[in-house]
Parts: sequence; C-alpha cells; structure tokens
Amino acid sequence: MHFNPIYLFSLSILLPHSVFAQSHKTQQASLQIKPLTCVVRQLGEPCQMTVNIQWKNQNQIDACLYQEKNKLRCWQQTDKVKEQLQITLAQSMRFSLLDLQGSLLATQTVKVNAAVSKRYRRKLKTDWSFF
Repeated sequence: MHFNPIYLFSLSILLPHSVFAQSHKTQQASLQIKPLTCVVRQLGEPCQMTVNIQWKNQNQIDACLYQEKNKLRCWQQTDKVKEQLQITLAQSMRFSLLDLQGSLLATQTVKVNAAVSKRYRRKLKTDWSFF
C-alpha cells in the first residue's frame, strides 16, 4: 500500500484543528431539575411545586432558564448554580438553559402525571340488564 506524502501532510495539519473544533463545540452545561414528575388528580389541573435546580458549566457564563418560552431566572458570570424555584405546570414542559446569544446549553423535561387515569376508569353500568 502506497500513500501520497502530500496527502499525509495535509491530513496531519487538518486533523488536530477538526478535533479541537469538535471538542469546543460539544462543551455544554449540565442541567438537573428535581423532581422530574408532578402528580395531579386529573390531567389538565395546574400543578404547583418547588423544584431544585442545579446547573454547571466549565467556564463562567451569563445564562437564563426558560420554561418553554417564558424566562424564569437569569445568572451573570456564574459557572454553577444550586437553587429552588416555585413553578406551575399545566402539562409536561421543557426547561432550557440558554446563553445570552440564545444558544441552547442544556434541557430537561418535567412531566405531569395524573393520579386518576381516564384509560382505566371503572364502568359504572354493566353491559347487560333485565330492564
């Protein structure tokens, strides 16, 4: 097998740059919201709860937490946060951590579950009757 020396030289120059660009691109913050589930009596009812929010990044950044499109809280020049927030959910919602340029850093979904399921509702009337 014979390799062209020009091809090998150009590959050696380009490879470190592409690896660096890829590692720089994947640098994202980590976001944790707990609890991840809110239980309501029936779907459609609003769920209010206090959540623990934790996020961290390798470098200090300016970032904001959004509930769908609503801005909840912002931080300046911070690399880690540990806070509690009061939230209200009507359905399962996605929470996003964005930088000031609008770039997505991390996401987490909080689900809403019903204690009473419509799918498994007991029948109130029997299928047959004498009357």
